[in-house]
Amino acid sequence: MPVVLAVVAALGALATGCGKSHDEAKPAARPGPTASPPRPAATAGADDDLDPAHLPKGWSLVAWPLDHDVPIFAESAPDDEAGGEAGGGSGARATAAPSTSPPTGAAAQMATRTLTNPNAQGAPLALLVEHYDADWLRVSLPVRPNGTSGWIRRAGVQLGATPFSLAVDRASHVLTVFKDGKPVRAYPVGIGTGSTPTPAGRFYLAELLKPASPAGPWGPYAFGLSGFSDVVTTFNGADGIIGLHGTNQPERVGTDVSMGCIRLRNEDITELADLLPVGTPITIT
Repeated sequence: MPVVLAVVAALGALATGCGKSHDEAKPAARPGPTASPPRPAATAGADDDLDPAHLPKGWSLVAWPLDHDVPIFAESAPDDEAGGEAGGGSGARATAAPSTSPPTGAAAQMATRTLTNPNAQGAPLALLVEHYDADWLRVSLPVRPNGTSGWIRRAGVQLGATPFSLAVDRASHVLTVFKDGKPVRAYPVGIGTGSTPTPAGRFYLAELLKPASPAGPWGPYAFGLSGFSDVVTTFNGADGIIGLHGTNQPERVGTDVSMGCIRLRNEDITELADLLPVGTPITIT
């Protein structure tokens, strides 16, 4: 089962459609860079020389920063003028093509923002790696707007790799689990309603939280995604984070029911919490 850390954080940070409760939750994130791997196939704190271009098919690289403050350089944000969609339409938002060349000169000296580690929920900061360089990593950022990426320095970062990825088909209400690029499991899900849709795009599992009451609206586990609602900007004092979690209304799984979160039956989210490491990419279409 997932490692449960001692830090306590409010689950209200999972903001969209997860319920009105203010239950407390403990981070139950997959082990960080100093912990043991959950299983041989999905390692945290892996070989420092891992390169996304050389990983097996279907694998993704995850960065675990070791420092408390993580400066971000040379961000690339979505370009709404390039045909992107706001508001969770049928396709992912278009993004300005991020550079595959690491920042140099002034861009390498001036940070655009700083991320804290642990994150606001008390879980270790994990960043999905998009491009690898000897001294720099371009990573997907768990910030608004969805699809934003930026560069972090390679020093002070430990790397891990995951063979898993997820795909959510909103039309069919199905979440598919892939391992090594091949589908291995599928689960019915509830998604956002027409006025509060689950956004499309490519995100990753940024944290894993364990609610105080498994019988509550989030069920026994809740993954926080790196993405945010395009409609709900505040909820329970947080920023509209999209969650992947259980539910106390299993009869509504398979329907448009939430304010943007993705709901699973409790037995299904428990299975995924035991299977998937934080950092696993998820594509929503």
